[in-house]
Amino acid sequence: MTGSPTPTRGRGRPPRGESVASDDTVLAAALHAFATHGYEAVSLRSLAGELGVSHNLLSQRYGSKARLWYACADWGFGGILGKLNPIVDSAVSDTQRLRDFLYTFALFSAYNPDLTGLVNAESSTSSERLDYLCANYIRPTVARFAPLYARAVERNELRAVPVETLFYMITSGTTAMYTSRALTEQIFGPARLHPDRFEENARAVADLLFDGLRPVP
Repeated sequence: MTGSPTPTRGRGRPPRGESVASDDTVLAAALHAFATHGYEAVSLRSLAGELGVSHNLLSQRYGSKARLWYACADWGFGGILGKLNPIVDSAVSDTQRLRDFLYTFALFSAYNPDLTGLVNAESSTSSERLDYLCANYIRPTVARFAPLYARAVERNELRAVPVETLFYMITSGTTAMYTSRALTEQIFGPARLHPDRFEENARAVADLLFDGLRPVP
């Protein structure tokens, strides 16, 4: 599968008195539901109830739960790649791009923990959904990031570590605070999850990971 199914959009206006939820509102709510409960536990009917719209409205707009899931994935990853791709394509040094990449990923993940939650929900077992995420978003992003790191290693600017180690340090280490929200609040208090702290944590994560890759004198 190389592209998500095209959502089926219904014609005409919703019934009188029914609120009209924007695509962003629906996709954000659906992404949160899929990330929190997993694909099998989510239904269009339960999501419609949460949004205060009719089941028919969601069916007409997206066609099915599967199509809604793909729309969520495209919406969420479109947001983060819109931030990361310009960094990879910038004209600054490889090492600066790597540091900027780490910081931006950590900051975006703080504001959007459900995207990581969606990947976590799908990553324990094989499925067409996981295939879709890997083929269209995760593997291409790794393929763009890896050459920057490899060139920095060749110039002895960074130490060589297994790419899979680096991958999980970035994707899990920078996001666990937000995807494990209840645990974070229990251990460190709810203030640690306030948006005022997001940039501080993103910079600390980027510095820790990046400086940890510096060659040992």
